[in-house]
Amino acid sequence: MVTSPHYPQSNGYAKATVKSVKHLILKTAPSGNIDCEDFDRGLLEPRNTPNSTRRSLAQVLYGRPLRSCISAHPNAFFKEWLVKTEDYDCCAAALYEQVKIK
Repeated sequence: MVTSPHYPQSNGYAKATVKSVKHLILKTAPSGNIDCEDFDRGLLEPRNTPNSTRRSLAQVLYGRPLRSCISAHPNAFFKEWLVKTEDYDCCAAALYEQVKIK
């Protein structure tokens, strides 16, 4: 998402993300050294959190949710999710083509 530097209200998502990462650094690495396992685990959870498309960044990139320390239903890691991901990607591509044509 590209926003204007002269209209900071439109940059809310980026500011919220920076705020949450700063909070994560303060909680897991108060010294500022982010080369630790707690910080890595903390970053894993936002990557597994679904967004408005009902898919997480990990699902978009890898086609499945990543394993984390928070318990998940075992069915979440089955191969059938790959099929559902491919169906979703086809629908998203078709929607993109419709928008592109207009």
